[in-house]
Parts: sequence; C-alpha cells; structure tokens
Amino acid sequence: MVIPAGQRASGEWIDDTLRRRAEEGGLLARTPLAGRFPRQRVEVVRGADPTDEVNRLFEARGWTDGLPIVPPTLARVEAMCATTGRAPSDVLGDVEPLRGEATVEKIAANAVMAGCRPPHFPVVLAAVECVLDPAFNMRGVQTTDENVTPLIIVSGPLAARLGINAGFGALGPGWRANAAIGRAVRLVMLNLGGGWPGAVSLAGLGQPGRYTLCLAERDDSPWPPLRVELGYRAEQSTVTVLRAETVVNVTGGLAEVASVMASAASAFTMLWEGRVAVVIAPFVARRLAAEGVGKEDVRRRLHAEARVPVAAWKGWWLRATARQWPAWVDEAAGTLPVVESPDDITLVVAGADLAIPQLAYVPSWGFPPCRVTREITPPIDLVG
Repeated sequence: MVIPAGQRASGEWIDDTLRRRAEEGGLLARTPLAGRFPRQRVEVVRGADPTDEVNRLFEARGWTDGLPIVPPTLARVEAMCATTGRAPSDVLGDVEPLRGEATVEKIAANAVMAGCRPPHFPVVLAAVECVLDPAFNMRGVQTTDENVTPLIIVSGPLAARLGINAGFGALGPGWRANAAIGRAVRLVMLNLGGGWPGAVSLAGLGQPGRYTLCLAERDDSPWPPLRVELGYRAEQSTVTVLRAETVVNVTGGLAEVASVMASAASAFTMLWEGRVAVVIAPFVARRLAAEGVGKEDVRRRLHAEARVPVAAWKGWWLRATARQWPAWVDEAAGTLPVVESPDDITLVVAGADLAIPQLAYVPSWGFPPCRVTREITPPIDLVG
C-alpha cells in the first residue's frame, strides 16, 4: 500500500505531531496506532483478508474519515497518476496547518482511498490546488471551532463525461463521482494537513458536508455558466471552491432565499466577509430568464433584499461576543447587508427538472473572501 500520510519537506512525518496532540487530549482510544507505521513510501500488508486488514490498520492510525476505504495499492495509485501529465513526485504545495507535502502520488493515494476512479483524478488535483491557494485559508479552515468545509463546484463539459451529477440529488447521496471527489479532498486535508477532530480541528459539532460537498453545475442553464462568469471559455472545465458553513434548503423563490440569508445563518458570513453561494433550481432559473431576469439581476436583488434589521443583529449571540465587525456592516444604516457586494454571491443552477422551486443557501465563513477557481486538465485518456 502507498502510505497516505503527510511528510514535511524536512522529512518529518506529521503523524508524530498528531500522536502527541492526541495523547495530550486523551484521544488515542479512537486512533491507538497513530504514528505507528513503517516510515517508507510503500507498506506490505498481509492477511487472510488484506482489504479488511488495511481498513483496520488505517482506521486505527487515523487515516480514514470513519468510513471504509479502498486500499491504495501501488497499481491503483499508479493508474490515478497516469491520468495526468504530472510526475508522481511533483509537489502542489504544503497542506496547512501541519504542512505535509501534497505530492501527486500522495493525493492519488487519498483519492484511491476515497473511492475515486482514475478519470476523476484531474478534478481532485484541481480542487486540491484551489484549497492550497492562500485565499482559501486552509490553516483557518482546519483549526477553527466553526464547522466550515470546502464546497466544490464543477463547471463544464467534463462534468457530464465523468458522471459528476448536476441533476436529481446533486448534493447526494447516490453519485460516486460527487461523493468520491469531495471525500478525496477531505482525506487530503486529514492525512496531509493533519485535520484530526479534537487534535487539530476544533470544530465543535462538525457537519455532514465534512464527508463530501461536491456538485456540478447544469450546462443547460438559461444563464451563462459560472466558469464563463469567472473568465474562462465555455469549452473549458473548471473547479470552483468556496468555504461552506452549512447548506440550508429553501423551497420558494428569491424572496424566500433573501429571508433565509437575512437570518442568523449569515452571522459568520457578515463577521468574516465570506462569499456565499445560492443553488437555484432549473425551474426557477428558466422562469426568471423568461421574465428577462439575468444572473446579475438576481445577485443585485438578493443583495438588496437580504438585509438584517439592526435591532435583530444586536440581539445575536455573535454580536455580543465578536470584537470587531467590517466597516460596511458597522456603517450601514437601518438594515445590514449580508455580504458587502452583489459580486460576493455565487449563483449555481443545479438540481432536478421538476416544477418545484427547490433552492439552497450556503453561508460562508472566514477571511479573506474566498472563491477560488482552477481549470481542470482533462484525463489523458479523454483528451480529444
């Protein structure tokens, strides 16, 4: 098996730090074999049922998210790496906060464990590039006591070719590509960055999106796709990553979305100047487009209507405990905007072809404002 754990550029393994922190916090009951593994690239695992033995070992070492994993055999990892033109030893960056090196091979091992198929791997690489961007603030995401997680949005023709769902059940479950790609990024954060619950990650409650939160954008939207809005060509495929506090279901139209946005759900978005996302059902997008309403119109309307009364804001728990709010909040008169600008609202059309207004609001967290995008290099066997 390819060892999926993080190693710093200096050669140290991050698991040694994690074991010490787990010991200090009384957490070793969950990971009794933390830091106990051969210090080499590949480990031989034997047994009557090697798959079961790998799962037992990896769980006890803290290398899983609690769910069974696919053993990262050398053949499987090599098949992942073969879909990209990068060398297995190429380093994309260091994963905060414990700074394990994100080599192509290490990312591939975690992608195998997550259940990715080889053609999914270029999407995982692009998503990892996004979360390693300083704008994502990986250190903050990994160590905060908030329950923030990456929201991964795939836009472009590769989404359909790779089976990344944008329709029925786009936020899962039931779609391997969505589930495995998002899970691969989480395992990279866990195994290369050290985001162990209680030892490094202090998120008090967590959230289901910390297993996976990945969807595709519908390409039959009546509006320009996200990738084009962000400066890419229509024929390109991209991954965009935002920071998500949660996903709030909204049944209704823009007025209902604005109402949810103007609740305490947006408190951390306002405090830390986050960029939010709104997922709009195809039914709603087509109806709005037929009325001559475009994406920019929707953003402006939500910005104008998603306003928090000052009296309500003063009663929030966070208002009493936070030391300083952004100037655009403190200086607002009468009502407070949820985000500074309409451009801080990311619109994505996804979901089923049903005549039902099923939308979702994704509040954000963390500074700086974050919406990071990378182009996906198509898997080598799909080029052309």
